[in-house]
Amino acid sequence: MIKLIKKLALYAFLIALVLEVLIRAFHLYNELPQRYVAEDGILKWVPGQQGYAVYGNRRQNFTEYKINSSGYNSYREFYPSDEKIEVAIIGDSYIEGFHQNYHNSIGKKIEGKLDGVEVFEYGHSSNDLADQLYLIHANEDIFDKVDYIILYLKYENDLLRSEYKFIKRTPLFPVLRHSKLVLYLLNIGMADPVKKAHKSLISIKDKISGGTKGSDKEKPQINIDSLYLENFKGLVAKYGLNKAKTALLLDSGATDKNFLGYLNEQQIDFIDFANSFEAAGGSRKTTLIYDRHWNNKGREIVADEIYGYLLKKLSKQ
Repeated sequence: MIKLIKKLALYAFLIALVLEVLIRAFHLYNELPQRYVAEDGILKWVPGQQGYAVYGNRRQNFTEYKINSSGYNSYREFYPSDEKIEVAIIGDSYIEGFHQNYHNSIGKKIEGKLDGVEVFEYGHSSNDLADQLYLIHANEDIFDKVDYIILYLKYENDLLRSEYKFIKRTPLFPVLRHSKLVLYLLNIGMADPVKKAHKSLISIKDKISGGTKGSDKEKPQINIDSLYLENFKGLVAKYGLNKAKTALLLDSGATDKNFLGYLNEQQIDFIDFANSFEAAGGSRKTTLIYDRHWNNKGREIVADEIYGYLLKKLSKQ
């Protein structure tokens, strides 16, 4: 029995070793850059890194990234001035653009349509509106020189808090990530059952600990849309929002109508790509088949919408 266990362990090790070599040879793993916390307290990518992001279980998406001196994935360095026309697009992984070659990003597409305009892309995974507004607030000397600011707002998860607080983001199984096989398995969702089980245990624990405090009927019910609106108001009050040069980029189909009404009431510009996505065939045609992020067509549409907005603004100057 002991010999059998030893043989099985040896075979398992050899199989894992072969898979590790194959995954490295064919670059099937997702090689994301290293992060660091900048002096302004904002999480960024370590400047100067270059590599390839891989998504899909058969390297369905293999894209090149390049981290500039400001700590963001971009073909361009960010040197704002009073002489040039500059646009800053700020957001999460959708703006970060690891799903598209850095030299074919949304910013690059916009620059191809507008001569003499430079686009700065401030995208970082998991950033919400609090991160975005705090970034502007903490770097006023930079953003005061920028002519237009576009904030990508994903309504469902970008308004969960009313102020910025640094969140330390620790990857799952950090030690094991030295293995490219482990990275590959994580990338194709093999760790999802573990994540779900962990969430279920937390949920069960919360129910047990809260069981003696009264039923759910006795607890006050929170209107999530009202909470999001109040959080938005709180963020704007704390960090400011220059209405003259700022617009929100959003999908109106996934955004509360009362929230949109508030934006109109406050004369806060927003760029809505919902109809354009729908006309193009919906998410089936505008997002990656193995991921919810925009594909090249989706990014082209978003770039067109931003271009149209900027064209109107520039024509009034």
